[in-house]
Amino acid sequence: MVDDGMLLNFEIGGDAFKPQIKFKGGRWRDRVRAQKSAKRGLDGGSTRGNEAGDGRTDAQRPAKRQRIGEGDGDAERRQQQGPSAGARSQHTRSQHVTSRLFSANPMAVTNFDEKPTPDEPTQPVQPSNAPLSDEAATFHALGLSRRIALHLSSKLEMKAPTSIQRNTVPQLIKDDSDAFLQAQTGSGKTLAYLLPIVSRILALSESQDGSVDKQKHKKINRNSGLFAIILAPTRELCKQIATVLEKLLRCTPWIVGTTVIGGESKHKEKARLRKGVNILIATPGRLTDHLDHSKMLDVGTVRWLVLDEGDRLMEMGFEEDLRTIVGKIRKEPLREENKDGVVLGTGLPKRRVTVLCSATMKMNVQKLGEISLVDAVHITAAATRDGEGETAEGNETNDVVFTAPSQLKQSYLVVPAKLRLVTLIALLKSSFARKGSVMKAIVFISCADSVDFHFSLLRQPPELPTANLAGDAEASPKRPPATSHTETTVARACYISSPANPSITLHRLHGSLSQPVRTATLQAFTTAKDPAVLITTDISSRGLDVPAVDLVIEYDPSFSVADHVHRIGRTARAGRPGKAMLFLQPGCEEGYIGGGGRGSDDEGGNGVDEDALRRMKMKMKMVGSGASEFNIG
Repeated sequence: MVDDGMLLNFEIGGDAFKPQIKFKGGRWRDRVRAQKSAKRGLDGGSTRGNEAGDGRTDAQRPAKRQRIGEGDGDAERRQQQGPSAGARSQHTRSQHVTSRLFSANPMAVTNFDEKPTPDEPTQPVQPSNAPLSDEAATFHALGLSRRIALHLSSKLEMKAPTSIQRNTVPQLIKDDSDAFLQAQTGSGKTLAYLLPIVSRILALSESQDGSVDKQKHKKINRNSGLFAIILAPTRELCKQIATVLEKLLRCTPWIVGTTVIGGESKHKEKARLRKGVNILIATPGRLTDHLDHSKMLDVGTVRWLVLDEGDRLMEMGFEEDLRTIVGKIRKEPLREENKDGVVLGTGLPKRRVTVLCSATMKMNVQKLGEISLVDAVHITAAATRDGEGETAEGNETNDVVFTAPSQLKQSYLVVPAKLRLVTLIALLKSSFARKGSVMKAIVFISCADSVDFHFSLLRQPPELPTANLAGDAEASPKRPPATSHTETTVARACYISSPANPSITLHRLHGSLSQPVRTATLQAFTTAKDPAVLITTDISSRGLDVPAVDLVIEYDPSFSVADHVHRIGRTARAGRPGKAMLFLQPGCEEGYIGGGGRGSDDEGGNGVDEDALRRMKMKMKMVGSGASEFNIG
């Protein structure tokens, strides 16, 4: 009997609908492997929760790395909760990596919390490298001729000498002994040794009342002989010294100075030497070349040998060249008359005088002093010492302090690696936010490739009409002037401009550029009338006197305290105020500020003494989130 109201449902597994795959032919081992592979492919859906082909459970997989900056409690809490279903299901999708600027950054280890200090009456900081305000401390009172003193005050607008000039000029005019000059950056060391040299050469053509004797004037000219050689480590510093000398010699056109540096035409240099020169500014390598191959270079009448930036000369590997130069000059007998038979007179030194200049003193400077100096007088910007002076070989070198100008305000920022670029742009943009607040800024970076990268990033794209530097200057008066040499090194800046300063010029400078390009770029930055930024390496950290530099940014920390002092010395020069900002990364770089044990190299090397670092007095106070300010006194 059939019951029409009964309904039967039969459940059958999915295996009944699986395709039956049979493999025929071949070896039986190959057929078994193929069947197992096909079976795993059909059964793969049941193991999708785990990693495909892994064969391991979630508990057997290795634990993930702990995130940087994450506390231990967060890691333990996640391990107790176990992997969530969402995390397990992510393996079924393609993996995506998301990098965020403001997350998973290392935390600073420096404690910026300070105890409140009682309010103390603050006194305005007096500039330590400014010209002296004493009316009696004039250039004429130092023993200079009236012609030079009048030229300095009227034409160069220099009313009074600086401290290092006040102590150096009388010593080098009255005494013929060697000297070691040590002073802060921007204190006028270049004029400190140029003024005595020019004054004593000028005395050969002056009468007793200070007027120019026409008969003596005919005897002293560019063919009278080479009286002074000035050595500098870089081409840019040689150009800077030549610029200062050119301004100084405008009152004495019969005294001629010139430069011989690498990267220039040796044929043109030989032509200038053949015409005659009285003061020669050179780099060690090119001067050694001319001493070996140029017969017209006669050092028999040389009275002064100046070694500017002595520590840098040794660091750049010029020791052998310096030994060769000093040896050849000393080997040549000192002549009292030039090659034309004209007696030079009694105003010049009776012996060859060597002057060593450096803002810092390290072991390599002492070694250079042993090579070039004999019973040298140590001259600093401090108060005038006794008449006998102190030799550079004494124990005074152990008390040298790395100092910066007192009016220079320094600060540092602890910035993670991912935030360095945006912080740099924000800092530059805020610095140029107000008109006239910052006229020029210099950004120091460690290598040339990084300079090129940041320049290409911060400049306006070349395809924009406003970035076409080769166009008509009248079409855009705010467009930076460009030449064939500065077409790729000077550009209009973007991202850092503001309504107050819509036209900011960007420059780049490093040692991989050719010499004409480097000279033209530096000249463009120096003479810029609009706000300008220079992105450069340490090639610009020594001796360059660029006017109106208000801000120095060390995007990459320097390798030594000496390099740091020279970098920040590009601002706060000649009594002007200035600011310096140092970028540091969280972690080990924060120890850069402590000073204890950092910056010293191996024994006997060119390292900085730890005692000198500890004497670098730092007073810290909080200026913002993750930033502190310190003053070096």
